[in-house]
Amino acid sequence: MLIQLRRGNEADLPILESGEPAFTTDTEKLYIGTGSENTLVSDQTYTHIQITPSTEWIIQLPAGFKKYPSILITDSAGTMVQGDANYNETTGEVTLSFAAAFAGQAHFN
Repeated sequence: MLIQLRRGNEADLPILESGEPAFTTDTEKLYIGTGSENTLVSDQTYTHIQITPSTEWIIQLPAGFKKYPSILITDSAGTMVQGDANYNETTGEVTLSFAAAFAGQAHFN
Protein backbone atom coordinates (compact mmCIF):
# COMPACT_ATOMS: atom_id res chain seq x y z
CA MET A 1 0.00 0.00 0.00
CA LEU A 2 1.32 3.43 -0.94
CA ILE A 3 0.43 6.45 1.20
CA GLN A 4 0.62 9.78 -0.58
CA LEU A 5 0.70 13.11 1.26
CA ARG A 6 -0.40 16.04 -0.87
CA ARG A 7 1.00 19.47 -0.09
CA GLY A 8 0.60 22.97 -1.48
CA ASN A 9 -1.37 26.18 -1.00
CA GLU A 10 -4.76 25.98 0.68
CA ALA A 11 -6.49 27.69 -2.26
CA ASP A 12 -5.30 24.87 -4.54
CA LEU A 13 -6.47 22.02 -2.28
CA PRO A 14 -8.70 19.60 -4.23
CA ILE A 15 -11.36 17.36 -2.68
CA LEU A 16 -9.30 14.52 -1.24
CA GLU A 17 -10.12 10.82 -1.53
CA SER A 18 -11.43 9.07 1.59
CA GLY A 19 -8.57 8.87 4.10
CA GLU A 20 -6.16 10.85 1.92
CA PRO A 21 -4.07 13.43 3.86
CA ALA A 22 -2.92 16.86 2.67
CA PHE A 23 -0.84 19.62 4.25
CA THR A 24 -1.24 23.27 3.24
CA THR A 25 2.18 24.90 3.23
CA ASP A 26 0.88 28.48 3.28
CA THR A 27 -1.50 28.09 6.27
CA GLU A 28 0.19 25.06 7.90
CA LYS A 29 -3.06 23.06 8.22
CA LEU A 30 -3.55 19.32 7.92
CA TYR A 31 -6.64 17.91 6.17
CA ILE A 32 -8.05 14.40 5.74
CA GLY A 33 -10.38 13.71 2.83
CA THR A 34 -13.73 11.94 2.98
CA GLY A 35 -14.21 11.65 -0.77
CA SER A 36 -16.82 14.43 -0.75
CA GLU A 37 -15.13 17.06 1.44
CA ASN A 38 -11.94 17.81 3.37
CA THR A 39 -11.90 17.71 7.17
CA LEU A 40 -9.47 19.93 9.05
CA VAL A 41 -7.31 18.03 11.54
CA SER A 42 -5.82 20.29 14.18
CA ASP A 43 -5.48 21.17 17.81
CA GLN A 44 -8.37 23.62 17.59
CA THR A 45 -10.04 24.67 20.81
CA TYR A 46 -13.08 26.82 21.48
CA THR A 47 -14.69 27.83 24.78
CA HIS A 48 -18.34 28.84 24.98
CA ILE A 49 -19.31 30.84 28.07
CA GLN A 50 -22.95 30.43 29.09
CA ILE A 51 -23.82 33.40 31.31
CA THR A 52 -27.57 32.84 31.61
CA PRO A 53 -28.55 29.61 33.42
CA SER A 54 -30.39 27.29 31.03
CA THR A 55 -31.24 23.61 30.53
CA GLU A 56 -30.35 23.97 26.84
CA TRP A 57 -27.27 25.66 25.44
CA ILE A 58 -27.22 26.34 21.70
CA ILE A 59 -23.68 26.94 20.50
CA GLN A 60 -22.49 27.95 17.04
CA LEU A 61 -18.95 26.68 16.53
CA PRO A 62 -16.57 28.95 14.59
CA ALA A 63 -16.48 28.49 10.81
CA GLY A 64 -14.06 25.75 9.83
CA PHE A 65 -14.06 24.13 13.27
CA LYS A 66 -13.60 20.38 13.11
CA LYS A 67 -16.62 18.09 13.09
CA TYR A 68 -17.64 16.15 16.19
CA PRO A 69 -15.24 17.72 18.70
CA SER A 70 -14.88 16.43 22.24
CA ILE A 71 -16.71 18.56 24.81
CA LEU A 72 -15.91 19.24 28.48
CA ILE A 73 -18.70 21.04 30.33
CA THR A 74 -18.21 22.81 33.66
CA ASP A 75 -20.55 24.81 35.86
CA SER A 76 -19.69 28.28 37.19
CA ALA A 77 -17.80 26.66 40.13
CA GLY A 78 -15.63 24.64 37.73
CA THR A 79 -17.30 21.29 38.47
CA MET A 80 -17.67 18.94 35.49
CA VAL A 81 -21.26 18.43 34.35
CA GLN A 82 -22.76 15.74 32.14
CA GLY A 83 -25.41 16.35 29.54
CA ASP A 84 -26.58 15.33 26.09
CA ALA A 85 -24.96 16.78 22.98
CA ASN A 86 -26.53 17.01 19.53
CA TYR A 87 -24.29 18.13 16.65
CA ASN A 88 -25.86 19.55 13.49
CA GLU A 89 -23.49 18.66 10.64
CA THR A 90 -25.10 21.14 8.24
CA THR A 91 -24.87 24.24 10.45
CA GLY A 92 -22.00 23.36 12.80
CA GLU A 93 -24.32 24.11 15.70
CA VAL A 94 -24.13 22.11 18.94
CA THR A 95 -27.09 21.82 21.31
CA LEU A 96 -26.27 20.77 24.86
CA SER A 97 -29.17 19.60 27.06
CA PHE A 98 -29.15 19.23 30.85
CA ALA A 99 -31.54 18.04 33.59
CA ALA A 100 -31.25 21.35 35.49
CA ALA A 101 -30.52 24.92 34.44
CA PHE A 102 -27.06 26.30 35.21
CA ALA A 103 -24.43 28.69 33.85
CA GLY A 104 -20.89 27.65 33.00
CA GLN A 105 -18.57 26.82 30.14
CA ALA A 106 -18.33 24.29 27.32
CA HIS A 107 -14.79 23.56 26.15
CA PHE A 108 -14.48 22.10 22.64
CA ASN A 109 -11.39 20.45 21.18
